[in-house]
Amino acid sequence: MPKRRFSQNFLTDRTIAERIVSFLELRPDDTVLEIGAGRGILTEIIAASGARLYSFEIDRDLMENLNNKFAPYKNVAVINRDFLAILPDEYTAEKFKLIGNIPYDITSPLLEWMLRFRESITRAVITTQKELADRIAATPESKDWAPISIFHQCFFDIRKVLSISGGAFYPPPNVKSATLLFSANKKHHIPFWDDFERIVRQSFHQRRKLLSNNLLRLPGMTRESIQAAFATLGLPANIRAEQLSIDDFVGLTKAVLSTKNA
Repeated sequence: MPKRRFSQNFLTDRTIAERIVSFLELRPDDTVLEIGAGRGILTEIIAASGARLYSFEIDRDLMENLNNKFAPYKNVAVINRDFLAILPDEYTAEKFKLIGNIPYDITSPLLEWMLRFRESITRAVITTQKELADRIAATPESKDWAPISIFHQCFFDIRKVLSISGGAFYPPPNVKSATLLFSANKKHHIPFWDDFERIVRQSFHQRRKLLSNNLLRLPGMTRESIQAAFATLGLPANIRAEQLSIDDFVGLTKAVLSTKNA
């Protein structure tokens, strides 16, 4: 039976499972990390591809069935561990692909994990609650554009590839799900990441406020220094955070740092 403490909703629709795995574009020489084997519906499809698979499952009560099911596959290791506690280099020195159907309550920690190990991830297919997926894949000047969109789109091209109704899971969740495809990119080089992250988060601190008013809460910032930064970038005084692209935020961070160091 699914366990509430693990927020388990098992995918049961084989057709959807095959579509989800197809977005990994697997080759036999790939290495894949799976977040939560569950009953093994995705695991089985990945195993058949010949790719090297490390599948992590936190629920020890599922392990006997999983071990029996995948014992014939020499390319599969099913491991009873909390995925969020692992270090990829414990299992592979290669770059890898990532897949999982993620409970809402661990999606944010997982996204932080992905940022931490972003240099090793070539592709990821993540299914989560649709509302959160919309925010992760959002674009500038939309109501969903937020720090969570910006931070991950700095390193991945992200698009929503599937919408999934509750009936595809057991037990059926009360919300719709969506599958996101993350493809690694090298579009943005941000050597001042800590400053960038702090400025982006503060920019969205109160979404309805002007960007300039939010930035005033940063240590050392004055209206004059903000005006100087805006002038450097050609930004209007009445702009709001959701109107800025990633490149705009990179430029803003550079401008803010230069005015503070002047």
